[in-house]
Amino acid sequence: MKRVEAICLDLDDTLWPVEAVIERAEAAMVGWLARHYPRVAENHDVHSMRIVRQRMADEFPDMRHDFTFLRRQALAWHAREAGYPEDMVDEAFGIFFAARNTVEPFGDVVPALERLRHRFRLMTLSNGNADLRVIGLEGYFERTLAAREAGAAKPDPRIFVALLDGVGLEPHQVLYVGDDPHADIEGARNAGMHAAWVDRFGREWPRDVAPPVVVVRDLLELADLLL
Repeated sequence: MKRVEAICLDLDDTLWPVEAVIERAEAAMVGWLARHYPRVAENHDVHSMRIVRQRMADEFPDMRHDFTFLRRQALAWHAREAGYPEDMVDEAFGIFFAARNTVEPFGDVVPALERLRHRFRLMTLSNGNADLRVIGLEGYFERTLAAREAGAAKPDPRIFVALLDGVGLEPHQVLYVGDDPHADIEGARNAGMHAAWVDRFGREWPRDVAPPVVVVRDLLELADLLL
């Protein structure tokens, strides 16, 4: 840990709570479809649209890591089923994506980033499709990488390798910080990085994963530990 030069952070449920965000975004999209493409909303609700999206993941297994692709493919399927032009896809996804990026960071996030940025190189690595430019946090990070850009999703080691491509760092110089024991902690360790588990809600650690060395309740506690 003394040789750590960079901190890489997960996004969803590490920097902000995401479940309610996705629920609101999907509800906003379905409501918009009901007004502009009513036959889609007559055929499907949020739950059945999720089933169709899972079907897309089964039909395109090589694209399971790309949530944007899967959602757009599902919308194209809905358009065809309801007899609408596939122009609907861009419009409907735009509604979802705007709401998906309307997030409220946890209260510790910005103060901790302000402290950490003066000592460490900061990056992000996420399986999701959040856009830090839209959210307003891009300026804290020298590099942001998503699964859809890397061609693989955590815990696949390839996404961690892709993160370090061209940045002049070895895996042991990076501390990965996230909330998911398998995707974040085990994935980072298998890629040769250090890992810190952010346990905001007192969850039980899974028995099938070796316990983490570093456990913090939030990012301010992490900053206290590192600085």
